[in-house]
Amino acid sequence: MKTLLSLLSSLGLLTSSFAAEFRPNIVFLFADDFGWGDLHCYGHPYSKTPNIDKLAAEGTRFLQCYATGVTCCPSRTGFMTSKFPATFAKYPANGGFGDCVTITELLKKQGYATGHFGKWHIGPNETDGTYGIDVIGADDEAGGKKKERTGASGRDAHIYEDAIRFIEKHKGGPFYVNVWGHISHHPITPSEGQLDAFGPLQVDESKFSPAMQEKFAICKKLGGDVSAHMRAFLADVKSMDVEVGRLLKRLNELGLRENTIVIFSSDQGPAPIRDAGEEPKKERPNKKKKEPAADTAAADNIRLNAMGYAGPHRGGKHGQYEGGVRIPFIVRWPGHAQAGRVDATSIISGADWLPTLCALTGTKINAADFDGEDASAAWLGKAEHVRTKPLMWKTSSPKSDPAIRFENWKLHLTHRKNGESELYDIATDPAESINLAVKHPDIVKKLSAKLEAWQSTLPKEYEKGEDRED
Repeated sequence: MKTLLSLLSSLGLLTSSFAAEFRPNIVFLFADDFGWGDLHCYGHPYSKTPNIDKLAAEGTRFLQCYATGVTCCPSRTGFMTSKFPATFAKYPANGGFGDCVTITELLKKQGYATGHFGKWHIGPNETDGTYGIDVIGADDEAGGKKKERTGASGRDAHIYEDAIRFIEKHKGGPFYVNVWGHISHHPITPSEGQLDAFGPLQVDESKFSPAMQEKFAICKKLGGDVSAHMRAFLADVKSMDVEVGRLLKRLNELGLRENTIVIFSSDQGPAPIRDAGEEPKKERPNKKKKEPAADTAAADNIRLNAMGYAGPHRGGKHGQYEGGVRIPFIVRWPGHAQAGRVDATSIISGADWLPTLCALTGTKINAADFDGEDASAAWLGKAEHVRTKPLMWKTSSPKSDPAIRFENWKLHLTHRKNGESELYDIATDPAESINLAVKHPDIVKKLSAKLEAWQSTLPKEYEKGEDRED
């Protein structure tokens, strides 16, 4: 049947009703603040992620995938709507997506059962039916709503449990499910059982990039032990990998492996161990009370567990350098996405999620309505994805600095007085260490024009509301 289906599809002979019977299920495994280099298959020397590594070995691993934002809500907005977050006048975590259509709404109309479990952060309404999602089991607390676990199970276990039950209920398909975990968002507080499951660790700092060694230096300056904090971080990551393995095993048992697209990714790059790199404060003021110094010291120590790794890339969460916006992206679809393939050249984005899934499920859309592109040929290993639309970043503030990636070039503009533009050839300098703006003024002019044209379409003011950024 699969051979016949592939032949008919290639000849364009599938009717929509016949194709609907074979629409793939979709499972979206989404980590939080998870660096490009945090998986063993992406080069981490100490990470223990055998289940996700196997997922990559059975599918395609992309090396140039980008988030649409530098924090949680903007990135999730891009995946759900295929719109760059700066296009929303009101921050979506507070105001929702307005009249923008979501991937879940589109697939719901195609007969998909839709579910969402775990972190939300995409609007004030978390009730079933929002954005076309049938079942929403959302929690926005980094540790989850359920009781803290003291054994080897991780803090995302309840999210995966709920997702597995949803899959079991809708095994007849087709279904789409977001499995949006909290790992590795702060606070990272693994139990003794999780630490024991990971085992001992002694870090050789020379195995990491210069950018990561700077993070190690800050950790030590603040009184932390690099090996102890790295062990805590990786124990948390390992607990997530265990849950991924459990979900994949259940898909196999239900006979769903062959017709299910499983994707693993992250919302943006790793968090800094301290947002501003400042020294720990003896006391933090609170409007109602002052936190005891001992509790503050403990919180500072936990903050040092943020040992996420961006690989060779500069920066991390909150920033538009590669470390903040380049994310891991793995696609497995047996018989369709090529097994064991590494795509190092396609430039894809979270904004491509909606149009790509629409292409793979036969869902018709007007491509001009979206900021992303159909990257299905790259997902299926048929061709490199060559972008026609640039990738652009800007936070929800009229005066924030924008950035653009187009072809091999990345340009950072600044509104700061006496600030300078930064231009990098990402193909040869993924660490963004050599500013070529002076050497290539023609490229700066070309990309600046694209950025300025885009910015002219953005809101002139952004509605202020409750700040739910993280």
